[in-house]
Amino acid sequence: MRRSRVALLSVGTLVAGLLAVAPAPAPAHADQRMPELRAPASVVRDVDGVPHLTTTNAHDLFFLQGWVHADDRLFQMDVARRRVSGTLAELIGGSALPSDVQMRTLGMRRAAERGLAVLSAPTREALRAYAEGVNAWIARNRLPGQYAAAQVTRVQAWTPVDSLVVAKGLAFGLSFDLDIDRTTAVRAYTAAGLDGHTAWFGDLSPFQPFTTASPVLDSTGRPAAAPARGPTAAARDVPAGVARMAADYLARAEQAPLIAAALNRSGERGSNTWVIGGRHTATGRPILASDPHLGLEFPAIAHPIDLTGGGFDVRGDSLPGVPFVILGQNRTVAFGSTQHFVDVTDTFVEQIRADTASPSGLSTVYRGRLEPVLAIDETFRVNPRAPGRTDALDVVPAGGAIPARTLIVPRRNNGPLLTVDTAAGTALSVQYAGFSPTTEVESFRRMNLARDVTDFRAALQHFDLGGQHFVYADVRGTIAYFTNAEVPVREDLQAGAVRGNPPYLLRDGTGGNEWLPVRNPQPHQALPYEILPFDELPQVVDPPAGFIVSANNDPTGTTFDNDVLDQRRPGGGIFYLSFFHNGFRAGRITAMVRAAIARGRVTADDVIAMQADVTALDGQFFTPLITGALDRAAGSGTPELAALARDPRVVEAVGRLGKWRHTYPTGIAEGYDASDRAGRLEPPSRQEV
Repeated sequence: MRRSRVALLSVGTLVAGLLAVAPAPAPAHADQRMPELRAPASVVRDVDGVPHLTTTNAHDLFFLQGWVHADDRLFQMDVARRRVSGTLAELIGGSALPSDVQMRTLGMRRAAERGLAVLSAPTREALRAYAEGVNAWIARNRLPGQYAAAQVTRVQAWTPVDSLVVAKGLAFGLSFDLDIDRTTAVRAYTAAGLDGHTAWFGDLSPFQPFTTASPVLDSTGRPAAAPARGPTAAARDVPAGVARMAADYLARAEQAPLIAAALNRSGERGSNTWVIGGRHTATGRPILASDPHLGLEFPAIAHPIDLTGGGFDVRGDSLPGVPFVILGQNRTVAFGSTQHFVDVTDTFVEQIRADTASPSGLSTVYRGRLEPVLAIDETFRVNPRAPGRTDALDVVPAGGAIPARTLIVPRRNNGPLLTVDTAAGTALSVQYAGFSPTTEVESFRRMNLARDVTDFRAALQHFDLGGQHFVYADVRGTIAYFTNAEVPVREDLQAGAVRGNPPYLLRDGTGGNEWLPVRNPQPHQALPYEILPFDELPQVVDPPAGFIVSANNDPTGTTFDNDVLDQRRPGGGIFYLSFFHNGFRAGRITAMVRAAIARGRVTADDVIAMQADVTALDGQFFTPLITGALDRAAGSGTPELAALARDPRVVEAVGRLGKWRHTYPTGIAEGYDASDRAGRLEPPSRQEV
């Protein structure tokens, strides 16, 4: 991002507490008194409207970031904190109540409230300054038009906890899971007389990725680790009543958009990040490409910004509602990331009993003993959006789908009972790393200040939740790759064998499948459970190949044999990180990078062309199989196949597929395609259409 001060939309200066910020083209220069600021500062918006903030101290820098975020995205920020907190219906009305119920049950705000105390003093100070900036904007400006449509004239003050809630929400969408849909699928095939685990994970939804592209293996030349032994997992059936209860709960849970997005393992989302070392580039310096993909929203989830002052000199994407830059570069280092689907959630089938000694009147059964379930009283409110009523909130009576309380199982990292069948004495609980007070915002601050790969690696020790594949480069020429997240060590896996269902299916909550209590605390650890040490997580610095490609793909090849539980930890026990990876895009990018290196010195234009590439590896693979199948069917002695091959609809469709060039252009004038340059959209060609 260039820090140009020419051709500006607006220029502003701060003089002894005067804020100058003009989001509109006129006036070209404006000063505004802002007593909260401690020294002169400025906000400059370039020709693309990107704000460049310059101050002399960290307080003013994050105060202004809060101001600018509110100026650009206040309603989005308010929706984000409410959606995670389970109070969105208080803003937009009853349509959000089903989502509020589910998010309040999961309690991400409860976890965020505990998180403030575990952050460093500089991070807490930045959060306070940011909140001051948001609230200063609210106090001095008219609210965005969406509030008028919702019949709301007042906005709750922003707090540091709200920023942690927004950050938790992003991490939640990148890490939460429930294991119910896979259990249901396996059970259906088992009921049909098949080996359900093999039918589902062997044939229909395999662990094995489409290609063997791997950040660590391709960059180092190492082979995938050999399996320690044969297959280690099979599915144990769950009772029919539990299966029905789980399916019913899943249908309710997916009414919350955040949960539905988090559960998406279809492979249709993901990001691309790769780095090419200086020995392969025309400039002799690394080139890092970062193309993060999150859910499509308007406005976008990310907010580009430039922060200079108080020791910070960083630019890139920020997250509205949160200080700092989450992906970008400073004067010394650059970093991008893609999602790593690390398994940090287990869903348990619990046995429950009525228990007058328990505060909630219920207890779970663990190894034959009763353990009390706790209760949190809930009150749900809704904006009625009734004529003549502004800022109105109506209490929704408890009953039916509106619970009077949330039931908490302390053993599950203070996670909730998701659903309860008191007549059958069964329930589902969920244990999730995100229920702990995690410190991703601490990591953002430290990454922004990192000066070398040692600093960056240390910053990642605080990135506890929302697993990522981080790709790194610096001005010294170092390139690197790291994964992160506090991954729990399961009791049975550490003992060397799966007990009952594996961790990616519903597990038995009565004993044998627990997260081990912490015995070997790791630096800056957040979870009160044993976790994989950072050194056991995949990583590489300055690999021999001189490039690293990450696109949500398997970092070390543990899934290449379609078994995610046949690797050993260095000290014993099963090494288990994830059950899902995506290989399509990584395979294509790796091929393009290798081809570019083979042609000669790689340039920035080469990498831009790679980012715009829309070639489909799956199309290249499956199209010949489909066209060949039609040709064979035409001469088949099987009447049904021969009839299918004569169907004009089938012939037309396969014929069209046979002419396909295996690319995915947009085919519309409004779409950005590989042929478009420098942001100029050209009319699509006939072939693209």
